[in-house]
Amino acid sequence: MKKDSFKRIMYEYTEWPGDSIPFDDLHFISHRYRRVLELCNSKDVLEIGAGSSIAKKEIINLSKSYTGIDISEKNISRISRECNDLDLSLFVDDAENMQFKDNSFDLIIALAMVYYLDENKFLSEVKRVLRPGGILFFCTSNADVPGFNAAPGSKKYLNIQQWDELLRKHDFNPKFEGVFPHKSIIKLGLRAKIVAYCKLFFVGILGLNSFWNRLREYSKGSLTKIPKHLEDFPRSQEEIIQIKECKDSIHRVIYCISLNNS
Repeated sequence: MKKDSFKRIMYEYTEWPGDSIPFDDLHFISHRYRRVLELCNSKDVLEIGAGSSIAKKEIINLSKSYTGIDISEKNISRISRECNDLDLSLFVDDAENMQFKDNSFDLIIALAMVYYLDENKFLSEVKRVLRPGGILFFCTSNADVPGFNAAPGSKKYLNIQQWDELLRKHDFNPKFEGVFPHKSIIKLGLRAKIVAYCKLFFVGILGLNSFWNRLREYSKGSLTKIPKHLEDFPRSQEEIIQIKECKDSIHRVIYCISLNNS
């Protein structure tokens, strides 16, 4: 995929406050950001794929400093406008070739975006800019769940064992957590796959957002608007399960917390 097309898709796929999404999806967003808040206290934080303005205020209030990067100029410009009252640094930058000096951050977060990257280049750069003893936190969809459908534009989904091996190769000590058991996702598999490819065509290529929203509603039910602040999101009660054997085909979302050993 050409870089300009990729940037356009990244902007179209970013979920912004005020956008309409299925109510259940609010739980995914809320849960991962609340998990991040448990890690960022008094740290110099870098968010890769900073995306939208969701939860920026809460992260910044807890962090020592906040820096966000995104490949999309439109995303960075919009975050700047919507968060102009917050103390943050924003850059258009490539996660595989970042502009920062070595040992710049205590915590690096990458939410629902690692499958768009070259994993080795990404981890090499994270290793370089993360301080010794720092933490990499990312979340990803679990490709081992029955009925899984890859996001259009994604490169590759590693399973937990593959991530574990790769992270240890880069001298990280990873731990994995599972959330959101798949439940009825098997029944929705074919329909969700159709909607995913329709979104790539109608939104990513043609820019027909209203048509996509109708398909989204058909696939997952009624839509609701995304809040800007976490306090306005539903508080998900989903339990976090520690994954001990690098194997899971139950949970739809995987969290990874990796300690930088050196």
